[in-house]
Amino acid sequence: MEEINIKEILSFFVSKIWLMIIFVLAFATMGYLYFAHIQTPMYHSSTTIILVSEQEDTNNSNITMNKQLVSTYSEIIKNKSVLNKVINKLDLNMSVKELAENISVTAVGDTEIIKIEVSSIDNALARDIASEVAKTFISEVNDIFKLQNVTILSEAGIEKQPYNISLTKQVPLSGFVGLFLSVVIIFLIYYFDTSIKSVEAIENKAKLTVLGTVEKVKGKNESKNIRK
Repeated sequence: MEEINIKEILSFFVSKIWLMIIFVLAFATMGYLYFAHIQTPMYHSSTTIILVSEQEDTNNSNITMNKQLVSTYSEIIKNKSVLNKVINKLDLNMSVKELAENISVTAVGDTEIIKIEVSSIDNALARDIASEVAKTFISEVNDIFKLQNVTILSEAGIEKQPYNISLTKQVPLSGFVGLFLSVVIIFLIYYFDTSIKSVEAIENKAKLTVLGTVEKVKGKNESKNIRK
């Protein structure tokens, strides 16, 4: 098995550092152009609702029941009847399925709090949908279960920054991808290059001692002198 000459590999990489720089700059530039001008910004907006006991003196049984209702309520929030009312109320140009795909409902830890998060290309619309979903759901619970144990804990707000674009992270990451690809390409060039580039390489590969070398003559004038 042929031994790997680390010094030779490092020397080869140093000679190709210009290629690495080109790849890093090219990928970083492409990353910036894509994320800053092509990628569609998406915004999150969330509201939280909490299940409270209808009795003034809360006890363990009421708290346990509310925690069990969290999963049930989470399903109701994304139910067709709730989302249809939200679409009609806000006059949204989307189907129930499309709206459901943009809504995330999660329980906050081992609590009686449910978080409703909406994503949209319009930050104000994301806020409006989150608020309306919460209000419609509370109304549905009152009608279905005849309970008034759900209330809004925190109102939805307007996010200023998109959640899917962060140039300070994505541009350097794009540059790192370019660096990684350039390293792979340079290594493949080195690995499949069978030419002899130095006396040391001849001695290492042939296991023979080189007694002398012949310098290559460059330039037109020098080549004419040789012919004479």
